[in-house]
Amino acid sequence: MESYDLVVIGGGSAGLKAARLAARMGKLVAVAEARETGGECFWAGCVPTKALLRAAQVWKQVTQTAPYGIHVTVDRADFAEAMAYKARKMREVGGDGPPDAGLSQWGAAFFPEYASFEEPHKIRVGKKVVHAEQVLIATGTVPAIPPISGLQETGFITNREAVGLTSLPKRLAVIGAGPIGLEFALLFRRFGAEVTVLERLPQVLPREDAEIAERVAASLQQEGIRLILSAHVECVERGHGFKCLHLSSPNGAEEIHCDEILVAAGRWPAVEELNLKAAGLAIEQNALPVDAYLRTRVPSIWAAGDVTGSPLFTHVASYAGGVMVRNAFAHANEPVDYSVTPRCTYIDPEVASVGLTEQEALSAGLKIKVARFDYADLDRAVLSNTPEGLVKLVVEEASGRILGGHIFGEHASSTIAEIAVCMRNGLPIQAITQTMHAYPSFPEAVEAAASRF
Repeated sequence: MESYDLVVIGGGSAGLKAARLAARMGKLVAVAEARETGGECFWAGCVPTKALLRAAQVWKQVTQTAPYGIHVTVDRADFAEAMAYKARKMREVGGDGPPDAGLSQWGAAFFPEYASFEEPHKIRVGKKVVHAEQVLIATGTVPAIPPISGLQETGFITNREAVGLTSLPKRLAVIGAGPIGLEFALLFRRFGAEVTVLERLPQVLPREDAEIAERVAASLQQEGIRLILSAHVECVERGHGFKCLHLSSPNGAEEIHCDEILVAAGRWPAVEELNLKAAGLAIEQNALPVDAYLRTRVPSIWAAGDVTGSPLFTHVASYAGGVMVRNAFAHANEPVDYSVTPRCTYIDPEVASVGLTEQEALSAGLKIKVARFDYADLDRAVLSNTPEGLVKLVVEEASGRILGGHIFGEHASSTIAEIAVCMRNGLPIQAITQTMHAYPSFPEAVEAAASRF
């Protein structure tokens, strides 16, 4: 029986980071991944959607050139060609490397098979069983499908199918107003689809600051996207040439007719193939439980990334993969710390945040001050004709410690890094005001907000 120091189940960001790091440490490593290496982010998430959102952004820009003195005649936006652009950019990002993502270069074995537990130290990979001193479960998540009557029979798509469409649905209903749902809603709307977004909670982007979410909702409605909040989808059925969603909301009962339904209502741990029971493990509260060091209740089995219920971001999964290896093989005794995790939603304008929202800080009983600055007063935003946006800082009143930062506006995903660096290193808000910022630039909005503390 083949024996390995570490068997990694899952070839996404957490698994690949762990495998490469352990192999560089001289450990004998094997990775099992039945689908493509790279994970959900590369194949059906952040990578393809960013290419498509850029195409949608350019389409809007070329139809609004007159204020710049540029007068052009625009023919059309071709959805299929935008999808081809997405495919080209995915190849550029991923390269034409081997299916094992270069793991063999580090001396790691790669099994393009599903893996399952026979015992805590015995893993079945395809037709063979291997021994593992340590196991890392890094299988990620799959789309969670809500138990709506008639949904399965009527048919729907998730992000996995949406990134592969070659024709544009004329009418799209999106179930879920989180980052995934809103990104797809915006890109399909800009290419010409009629889009309705249904959210069971009373705000879009429920994880974000309420004030930021209100701005986002207004922006999406200006794009022509219909938002129905506090919505309960009671059932779904097929009509004659359309799909029908029956729902209730504070506005009463109504029917939504559409050509396609996109489900973006959360994620569920991808553990169906693992036979967790044989390892003495089980899913609890929509996650595989781990301690602060990423060890499960079975000492030789670890888990990292989305499957653990950590923030669902590629950068978080990659970070956790590194922590797991350092704890397992370097005895680092390093707890994971997700308190300073940038989270971004790549609509246009972008949303980015880190740390506590105003509501969370108040609920925790913290005495805070909130500092704001509007993009409409930012010279760079005015000059770029992108005045829609807001920077909001949540600051501990007595110490000036930054508890949270929230940005809605152009380049938010890049600008948030300054706030994250200050928070990670315990720098007070004065560190921002005392640092020279280039003029004119978007980070000046953070400086201007900080100066109002």
